[in-house]
Amino acid sequence: MKKNKIILLVQSEDLIQKLKEESNITFLFPIKGFSVGFPKTFDIEEIKENAFIFVNRIMDNQAILEFKKLLDKLPKNIKGIVFDDLGVLNVLMNTPNNLVKILYLNHLNCNYESINAYLEFVDSVVVSTDITFEEIDEILKKAIKPVVLYTFGYVNIMYSRRTLITNYNDYYKKKVANLASLEDTITSHKFKIIEDPYGTVIYTSKPFNALNLRKKDNVLYNLINTVFLTDEEVLNILNNPLDLEDLYPYKYLSEKPTIVKIKEEEK
Repeated sequence: MKKNKIILLVQSEDLIQKLKEESNITFLFPIKGFSVGFPKTFDIEEIKENAFIFVNRIMDNQAILEFKKLLDKLPKNIKGIVFDDLGVLNVLMNTPNNLVKILYLNHLNCNYESINAYLEFVDSVVVSTDITFEEIDEILKKAIKPVVLYTFGYVNIMYSRRTLITNYNDYYKKKVANLASLEDTITSHKFKIIEDPYGTVIYTSKPFNALNLRKKDNVLYNLINTVFLTDEEVLNILNNPLDLEDLYPYKYLSEKPTIVKIKEEEK
């Protein structure tokens, strides 16, 4: 029976050791100084496995220069890069390398036309979680290259370069800790928040479950993000994907269209 390859965005060194012999799993490492929204990031020298690196920091000119230096010292075991800054794409296109390039624009890769436009320049893209499963199927049928599907994990709702927790504590004289779960007083929705010197990332309060996408065609990888998950949870997700509907029922936006008809102005 068909089973797509997994790209696992890792946080736990113990989990890496447990899974390093699994041929169906490729590790994706958030890189220190270039990744935002993770309790743990990795120095490039720490990565010994054949792996991908994850770069999602918003880049200014200085950061782009630092990224070029990082490229110069990438070890041969780094096979690819997942990134979301088009400045990074410009660097990669103008630097000799054999990296597999995967563009992850978070909430923007929502239709096959824009995806195919980007696929002219990269090897794959991560499809947005903001669309329905029916729209995902249309993309899979019409994408000119295999794509990556976000299959399980907390969803990055937004990323700001501001240190929002620090600003909040300073303004309201609070002591909200990093990695906090906060409730929006207007909607009563809860969110998980991570801050570091490069900014703040806000995640959904529950992990998104699209494990039903594990056997789709025209898929390069199924992406599983392990941030906030225990090793036991990740192993259960990998080994028992069809038994987790009751445990993780959250589908984010994939079960209903987000098209809203604006009320006509009364004349």
